[in-house]
Amino acid sequence: MTDQNGTAGGAPSSGEQADRPTAVPSGVGGADGSPRRQPYRNLAVVAVAAWLMTVPVLSLLGYRRLAVIGLGLEVLALAVIRIQRPDGTWISARGRGFDVVFGLLLAVGLFALSYYANLPRVR
Repeated sequence: MTDQNGTAGGAPSSGEQADRPTAVPSGVGGADGSPRRQPYRNLAVVAVAAWLMTVPVLSLLGYRRLAVIGLGLEVLALAVIRIQRPDGTWISARGRGFDVVFGLLLAVGLFALSYYANLPRVR
């Protein structure tokens, strides 16, 4: 069976079409097939990891309320970033709307509960 170009079995016809380079989808890589470098991803992962490490450090140093507020700020920042970033980024879990609403609700919950972080121990 032949396709619309007159080739059998989907093989490229000789000449112009065989010499034409194939298009590379955006985000997959460069024209030479190498992966496209995206330094913002590496920087963002390092920044989130560093910010997450400060939460237990602050808590162990006795700044428990500040640690919870810092965690709430991080969740809020990731929700705002999720609004602006396209689908398929490393911070996506579900749909964009779900991620943003869940992040905002989680941040508000953390801010509301931060008041209770400095309560004394119950013996």
